[in-house]
Amino acid sequence: MKVLIVEDNNNLASSMTTFLTEAGFQVEACDDGQAAEQWLRHLSFDLVLLDLGLPNLDGIQVLRRLRARHDNTPVLIISARGDLDQRVLGLEEGADDYLGKPFSLLEVVARAKALVRRAKQFGESSLQCGGLVLPQDSPSVLANGETVALHRREREVLEYLLINQGRLVSKNQIIDRLSDLDDAITHSAVETYISRLRKKIGNAAQLRTVRGLGYLLDAGNHGP
Repeated sequence: MKVLIVEDNNNLASSMTTFLTEAGFQVEACDDGQAAEQWLRHLSFDLVLLDLGLPNLDGIQVLRRLRARHDNTPVLIISARGDLDQRVLGLEEGADDYLGKPFSLLEVVARAKALVRRAKQFGESSLQCGGLVLPQDSPSVLANGETVALHRREREVLEYLLINQGRLVSKNQIIDRLSDLDDAITHSAVETYISRLRKKIGNAAQLRTVRGLGYLLDAGNHGP
């Protein structure tokens, strides 16, 4: 897995490089938006970690140019510009996820792995866990072979859980995932979506609440 870190804080870039390398990534790094543009034009990466406040070329411009070339490389924005408007702008311009500074390096690694995993899974036609099958771009999920309709929000939450199946997902991560769609997402709203999903998927997979930490989706009795 090859990742490009675009970050002008050399200490932070070095720390991320160390953590990602230990997690199995092959890491390249640059501290300049124009340099990143050249890297991305001529080399292929599995993931880009992109700061917004860069010299010579702003991170948003780097992202816009990447998507204008129809390059779908996953992009995780890592920026001190953590207010909602900036998150929405980054996601609307084509970023796949957004992490505001300061952040945990362990979370950077977790999100990086999730984005690469998602990109690989969406090269296929569906996401699957146990008796659950979520076809790409479908408003419905198959639960033990039965078609179950999902509202837009429910599908977004289920997709994120499927991408991260077997891993703990916090309410805040779900809120961040949905923030480009609605700026009024709350913890109680997430609880409502989880409750609805649990009823809809039944025993096709196991959706557990880990008190005080978040949610975990796994195959349950459908596992090997």
